[in-house]
Amino acid sequence: MSRIIYNYKINKITDHTKQIRELDLQIISHPEFKFRAGQFVMLHVPQTDENGQPMKAALRAYSIATTEHDLQKFRLIFKFVDNGVASKYVWGLKGDEILNFTGPFGKVFFQEPPTEQIVFFNTGSGISQHFCYLESKMKQYPELKYKMYFGLRYEEDIYYREELEALKKQLPNFEYHYVLSRPTEKWTGKKGYIQNFLPEIDYKNTPTTFYLCGNGAMIKDVKHQVLEVDGFDKTRFWAEAFD
Repeated sequence: MSRIIYNYKINKITDHTKQIRELDLQIISHPEFKFRAGQFVMLHVPQTDENGQPMKAALRAYSIATTEHDLQKFRLIFKFVDNGVASKYVWGLKGDEILNFTGPFGKVFFQEPPTEQIVFFNTGSGISQHFCYLESKMKQYPELKYKMYFGLRYEEDIYYREELEALKKQLPNFEYHYVLSRPTEKWTGKKGYIQNFLPEIDYKNTPTTFYLCGNGAMIKDVKHQVLEVDGFDKTRFWAEAFD
């Protein structure tokens, strides 16, 4: 069965850092696009041969970074990859272009009914999936204890602070932490890797669900500690590698 191709027009391009670009997209080919929080779309990246003739598009997966309740628009976050086919294409966009997508794909959904505590571990552009969960579910579950650990390298890599602060104003029990692996001496926040901060989370005594998105090594480390060492309920542990 062939997948439906959806056409989206770029409304806005935001460069959060040198390595992170966000596209705000508006559907133009269909009345709406339905998806569930946590799902992703496949971007069709145009390709040409050595003679400049069109070839089959390359497909690259990106998690939707905005609420599932908006059926006409969504935002996608891109992390620049050296020599990446999609990075070259996305960083060459100027605005107003039409992009093609198929989807939605993925089965890492927000688990309902939810547990008392929700823990998000993300690195790089992995925040896209978790931000989608929060925007989609915050009105339904405003009183949950949400904890986010956002792993990056340097101070200049920090982004989405304004967006996270906006969520914090609406969610009384939401806390987030940037964890930098290579900060300067001026950095007063958390240092190291996000998996190092598991001991400060009371997940053994509080009903908790883990959502991990990002670096595969981080996911492996957390999975080992939480599932293998601590014997945590694996049905409350959801991860998607996003290297």
